[in-house]
Amino acid sequence: MRIVPDITGDHWVLALRTVLAVWLALYVALRLDLAQPAWAILAVMIVTLQPVMFTGGTPPLGIIIHRCIGRLIGTFLGALMGVVLIALFAQQPMLYLLAAGAWLAFCTFCVMLLNDEPASYIMMLSGYTATLVSLTAIGTGVDNVFDLALARTTETALGIGAGFLMHVLIAPRFGSRALPGTLQALISGAADEARVALDRTRSRAVLNERLRNLMGKHQQFEAQHSLARFEFRRFRRLLPALDHFAGDSLALMTGLRELEEAIDRLSRCEGCDDLMAALRAPTLPFLDALEQDGDQLPTLPELPDVAILVTPQAPVTLVRATLVRERLSEVMRLLHHGRALSLAMRHHRHVGLIKLTGPRPRRANHPEYGVARYNAFRVFIAFELLGLFWIHSGWTSGYLSMMLLGVFIVLFAKAPNPAAVVRQFLTGTIWAVIIGCLFSYVVFPSITGFPLLALSLAVPVVIGTLMTPHMRYAAVGLAGAVTLMTLLNLHRTYVFHPTQFINGGLASILGTIVTMVTYSLFRQRTPAERLETLVAAYWRGLERVTRARRLPSRTWLESRLYDRLSRLLALGSGEQMLREAVDLHALAMCLWRLRRLARVSGSHQHEIERWIAGLGRQLLQAGRDEAAWRRLAAESEAQAAALYDLKPLPTALIGEFEMLSHLLRDLPGAAAQAREALSPGEDEQGAMDAR
Repeated sequence: MRIVPDITGDHWVLALRTVLAVWLALYVALRLDLAQPAWAILAVMIVTLQPVMFTGGTPPLGIIIHRCIGRLIGTFLGALMGVVLIALFAQQPMLYLLAAGAWLAFCTFCVMLLNDEPASYIMMLSGYTATLVSLTAIGTGVDNVFDLALARTTETALGIGAGFLMHVLIAPRFGSRALPGTLQALISGAADEARVALDRTRSRAVLNERLRNLMGKHQQFEAQHSLARFEFRRFRRLLPALDHFAGDSLALMTGLRELEEAIDRLSRCEGCDDLMAALRAPTLPFLDALEQDGDQLPTLPELPDVAILVTPQAPVTLVRATLVRERLSEVMRLLHHGRALSLAMRHHRHVGLIKLTGPRPRRANHPEYGVARYNAFRVFIAFELLGLFWIHSGWTSGYLSMMLLGVFIVLFAKAPNPAAVVRQFLTGTIWAVIIGCLFSYVVFPSITGFPLLALSLAVPVVIGTLMTPHMRYAAVGLAGAVTLMTLLNLHRTYVFHPTQFINGGLASILGTIVTMVTYSLFRQRTPAERLETLVAAYWRGLERVTRARRLPSRTWLESRLYDRLSRLLALGSGEQMLREAVDLHALAMCLWRLRRLARVSGSHQHEIERWIAGLGRQLLQAGRDEAAWRRLAAESEAQAAALYDLKPLPTALIGEFEMLSHLLRDLPGAAAQAREALSPGEDEQGAMDAR
């Protein structure tokens, strides 16, 4: 096979870990004479292999812990709901179809709405577990539904425990172990950017390239910081500070860009060399200390007052020097906080360097209600139509196809192209039926005892595990392993029923085909279209910031903007789209500062706020019209020029107007490039990586 040369040592360790977990779960299930030992193996395979589809190797322990907890809670809730469905509608097939389909649609709606929160995984499990329990009870006898629910929960917990134990004992991978070093690399890189900006000017292409590299470090920090709460106890106390800095790091990116522009504007003024020398004197030693990987926190320097260094006859120089000082001060404050957090994560003696009290910042999910409603609708329609076929055909094994439909249609609802994934699952299901037939007819009748049973099962488990890390064969490997364990009779006493096996295999294939047809006929919007809608909604949110009667706090606004960037990453946005998100952050914060400064501008407050509100309305109408953006930038410069006549001179307010004109002039090209550079193929791959 093509994947053989790509199999690494990590993949073999993953296969060993999976096989041992399967053996442990199967042995305990058989010793305790549990109802369905295959369910314990099924839990092992899904907990172990499903994350591998997106990590390409051994998943970090934080993901495993998160999945284990979510699967346990979701299975319990789903089993409970399955009992309720049977208790209410066991004698009313049509009402059962409506109720079970509504529950499955509701869980799918929540899965899509909650984005990547832990509750999303719990709702996914509770959705299809309810159908598994209730449909199994219908197919085998509704009188034992409580025993089935208890068995499902017990054996799932057994499989979860076995899988988790092997991940802990055999070469565990800690995704957040490198978090302190990653954070230090981010701080060192940002400090180097600030130092270079103070020393020399750079072209826009060079600046964008260096900021692109810095954004890569930021994304690496994001990926590791999300696992910290599950992997290391000593990081849990720092979670509020980590979450706050995750939002601050985006402000750091925009702060560096604005600092570069502010210095460039100041360089055109007379006497700029003396001003920059005065600002460099306390700043460069601080930045050099941050670039060093030491265990000491450098003192945050006090920048000189530029007002005493500029003559009253040079108001433009004073305004631009004040803007440089403010941006430099903000960048250094963020760098100082990041270095303190990095030191606190490295050793307990540094924990006192940061503030540990206070709640974690509230996050916004930015739900896509339209996408969630559409997915819930297609799940409900598919479940009802297949259910009607099952009831009216009288097919005794039809409940198995309903079970597979319920699992697959919820499991891959978030995939960029779920129809393609389910096609791979169909291939794996067909192979599983063929291999299962071989095991049932040839292997199982020829063996006795647990050792031979374990060795025979190890072969398909190893093959499925080695296929899963490879994107092209991931769904085939996982589907084959899952379906095979569902079809095989793994009780203590082996009894083979050919008719039952054939019906079960055909039902599994039919359920997978119906899922694939559903995704093919009811196509949801592409990631590119969803990104367009999401970005348009963000611009409308920016317009609301310009006219809101009550000015939001800076912490709330930065948290919202940070969450927007996270949502763009989850949908697989490209590099240019990320740049637009950073530009959006800079523009929003600039408008927020303008509104805050306008409130202390005296008689000019209402005039400035009216202009800002009008600007917000025009932002939505500008679109890709660069002439409109240049006109808005010119209006901003005119506002700044008019303020030079005021006494005393509002230096901070004028500086923000000039920075706003730069952002307005620079933004349209980035927005246009983002939309042109976005290709569906890249989006799908990016979304798979993000998940």
